[in-house]
Amino acid sequence: MPTLNVDGLIFTFPQTWQASKYDEWSFYRSGFARQGEGIKAVDVLAITDTNEAFLIEVKDYRHPDAEKPSQLPEAIATKVLHTLAAMLPAKLRANDDSERQLATAILACDSLSVIAHLEQPQNHRPIVDPADIKQKLRRLLRAVDAHPKVVSKSNLRGLNWTVT
Repeated sequence: MPTLNVDGLIFTFPQTWQASKYDEWSFYRSGFARQGEGIKAVDVLAITDTNEAFLIEVKDYRHPDAEKPSQLPEAIATKVLHTLAAMLPAKLRANDDSERQLATAILACDSLSVIAHLEQPQNHRPIVDPADIKQKLRRLLRAVDAHPKVVSKSNLRGLNWTVT
């Protein structure tokens, strides 16, 4: 099973899926991110065996030094749009075969879902309001995904992977 460690959270995807930490791709780090100032990346790309693509951004606010971002939905939307913009050049120019193959698969997908995975402290007031984040993402990304999901490891809202 594809397993990824994202900031200490372990994402485990079904065996037949492809998954990768996009923000660690050599194509992104050594090439695409250097195309302009402020280019960002989502944390994870995943594709099901039925050609559904997921762009997953992970934020963990359980750490005591984590600060509430003032523009979280806008930051996620920017990362999604920059990541999507990188897929065609990655398909054509990535030196790493697995990166090129996953970019090709993303471009051939039949559906695309944006997922904001947020972990928040359990014993304190939430740092961000998931419903507010979802509503703003829906507005910002309606042409990409009209129904983005905001999830946590205890509430994956029917998604077919686990997080520990």
